Amino acid sequence: MNLMKPYLMRKTVIVASIALSLVACGGGGDTATTNTTPTPVTPTPIIPAPVIPITPPVSVFATEEANAIKDDATVYAVEDNKVIKANIVTKDGAYTFADVNADIDDSDAIVPEIDAHLVMDNYPDDLKAKNATIRLRGHSSRLADQKSYRVKLAKDIPLWRGEGTLQFNKHPYDLTRVRNKLAFDLFRDIPHIPSLRTQFVQVSIKNLNKTGVEYASADFGLFTHVEKMGKEYLANRGLPTDGNIYKAEDFQFMLDANLTLDGAGAAVNKDNFEKTLSLEADNKNHKKLIEMLTALNDPSTDFDVFFAKYFDKSNYLTWLSTSILMGNRDTVNQNFALYQPKDSDKFYFLPWDYDGALGFEGQPDIKKENNLYSQWQLSASNWWGIPLHKRFLQDPKHLAELKLAVDEVQSKYLTEAKIKAKLDGYKALVSPFIASNPDNQYLPTISVDKSKEWDDEYLRIATIVQANRDTFVNALETPMPFYSAAELLAANEMRLGWDAAVDLQGDSVTYTVQVSTTPDFKAFVKNETTQATEIILPKLTNGVYYLKVIAKDSKGNTQVAFDRTDVAGKVYFGVYGFEVKTDSVVGIN
Repeated sequence: MNLMKPYLMRKTVIVASIALSLVACGGGGDTATTNTTPTPVTPTPIIPAPVIPITPPVSVFATEEANAIKDDATVYAVEDNKVIKANIVTKDGAYTFADVNADIDDSDAIVPEIDAHLVMDNYPDDLKAKNATIRLRGHSSRLADQKSYRVKLAKDIPLWRGEGTLQFNKHPYDLTRVRNKLAFDLFRDIPHIPSLRTQFVQVSIKNLNKTGVEYASADFGLFTHVEKMGKEYLANRGLPTDGNIYKAEDFQFMLDANLTLDGAGAAVNKDNFEKTLSLEADNKNHKKLIEMLTALNDPSTDFDVFFAKYFDKSNYLTWLSTSILMGNRDTVNQNFALYQPKDSDKFYFLPWDYDGALGFEGQPDIKKENNLYSQWQLSASNWWGIPLHKRFLQDPKHLAELKLAVDEVQSKYLTEAKIKAKLDGYKALVSPFIASNPDNQYLPTISVDKSKEWDDEYLRIATIVQANRDTFVNALETPMPFYSAAELLAANEMRLGWDAAVDLQGDSVTYTVQVSTTPDFKAFVKNETTQATEIILPKLTNGVYYLKVIAKDSKGNTQVAFDRTDVAGKVYFGVYGFEVKTDSVVGIN
């Protein structure tokens, strides 16, 4: 997660929304009159308080799907319900296959890529010396022992299933190796959000050096190909190919210097632009994007008018509700895309990357470390730091719409029975690879019995959606997370401050403020409770300190800050680290 840290002590005034369950109140009691003379006095008539109707939310499935996101089952008819085979022969050039595998930093300008020849089931040998190139793909997965690869077909070569880019994903951190495919297969049945083609593939790679001598050739085991979102994606769905598809790399729905455009609307610096949003399809005009972000981040903008202009509510609610139900929490600033048809004001959410979803945080090795997510990341508050989602969620009527969408999507499309049926269909295909090398060797297990641990995790996935739904409902009672910070004032004083923790039910909130010299807070330098959003105290002695603010509503529900501190390899959620110096206070998170 890379949430942007606001400037120190930002003062955003947020009005807490009223409770969704609010029942309109009438005037109560009799109007008292006092007779000072025997003359009868007509009592003042009682005028009841107006009843404010609460409009029931409308089902996302009551609206017609937009053509831009209407899925067609025929798109997926090309897939095979089996593990197909891909044979790749590489040839060293300026780079070697070892260079490709060593490319663990995808942020630099060096991208080792080598020639390749691809043959697959139903994609026969064309007898050419080369028909593709191969490079590494992914972000954090580059650090794993088992790599993922991008194979791009040459321009003069026939497409494979209408696709020119094959994305062979290893999903090395997913014990089951099926989470990503499962998610996209489930999306195909859900209206208002499109899916992507997927295919289990067994990849074998034969490497030749510059003189044609073979080396480091092997069966690399099971991969999942996931369709690339780009012009071919649009063409395969019968959509115009002149739209924009923006894939979030570090995008927080804020204006960003990386997104600077020229007069025609093209990116001034494409490399910088793609640090924020990858241009999977690029018509060289991104003025609508900047227009949308400018309006969103203008507090005077009427949000409902803005949202109706730039977004499709059914698409948005479906994306957000499935993200909540599937537990795809790493979608705050990445792992989603926006499709904007040419000349359209609309931006449609497209799903991406689910190998860290569907209960991944409960996978044995991840659960053992217990450092993946803070409590606020386990429900809708996960998206609270992003302007679009925050403005949507803080409106009671929109929150009611989200609650309805979550319930409907789960009950109609993400039932335990549906998920189990999909998993049952994969098991015979996947289990032989899980039981043999190379995949068995690298499974992220913590027990001696790898087979049982894999079986248990595989079965657990079907129960995750219900658990995520329950967590979502319960967490709505909890105040929203916030940022905290420290700064030096004049007169040898300092301020500890934090944003107000918004309670969506309108409950009052108090704050427990703790300061310690250790991130585990075994001893306190400061420990007090307040209703304010800051405390002023004498400047602390020079040194490193840790601040933890706990928000508590009137019903006893608690929330911690967005902040986190990493010390000696251990993560401390809700903790802000800072160093007091002679003439300054510096955050050390």
